[in-house]
Amino acid sequence: MLYLNPSEVPFAFLDVETTGLDPSQGDRVCEIAVLKTVNGSIVGEFATLVNPGRSIPQSAVSVHGITDMMVRRSPFFRDIAKDLLAVIKDSVIVAHNAKFDLGFLHVELGNLRMALPESNVIDTLGIARRYYTFPSNSLGQIAKYIGLPAESGHRALADVMTTRDVFQYFLADLGRRGIRLKRLKDVMKLQGKSVEIESRKELVLPVEIEQALRAKGKLRIKYLSAYNDETTTRVIEPYDISVTRESTYIHAFCHMRKERCTFRLDRILEFKTVNS
Repeated sequence: MLYLNPSEVPFAFLDVETTGLDPSQGDRVCEIAVLKTVNGSIVGEFATLVNPGRSIPQSAVSVHGITDMMVRRSPFFRDIAKDLLAVIKDSVIVAHNAKFDLGFLHVELGNLRMALPESNVIDTLGIARRYYTFPSNSLGQIAKYIGLPAESGHRALADVMTTRDVFQYFLADLGRRGIRLKRLKDVMKLQGKSVEIESRKELVLPVEIEQALRAKGKLRIKYLSAYNDETTTRVIEPYDISVTRESTYIHAFCHMRKERCTFRLDRILEFKTVNS
């Protein structure tokens, strides 16, 4: 893909909303949206709330307004991962502060032993910092400053639409300044350094847990409590996992407690598949 001809280049504008700022500390995606365009026309759209498998702290709710009640019946990330990848495949990904959004996707997909497709990435935040002196480089404030309508509330689909409009403004404005934008590589250079995502070790799960996650099956486990060092035997139905710098956690419905619980992988002493 050499030329920037809009009829040839598919752009996938992407945004995520999250439970916090650091996926390595257990924060998760709670909403994601992608808007795919070719020649300025929308050719694909993907937007959904995501059950993060954990509570959403008030500090995050105050930013995007997404509550535990809103995501309670939403799909988990593993349920939407393939559809997400299908939308962004063979596209140039565009995001505002792309390292943040792609960092979360990198972790979420890594938990599933999946990966983002090899893609060019354009960060509108990088372009703003390099060529403009806005009072604030937040997406909403940039849109307001350049006279574009911007939805409030930091919701994912509204933000991708705003990112698309800001990106198109940047290309038109910089083109008027005489900056050469004939090829895709010319646009890639606008942001300065390329977007780099911190690598992480491959997640390796015990086969029984991996199979239970895929088949939505049950496991009988012997679990060592972190609170009183008591060992209990219980039946669980795993539905998701999360990884921090310190530990891997299994999120599951626990039949002993009759509720959803979180289990630290290194405290599961034994596990055995339960045949239904």
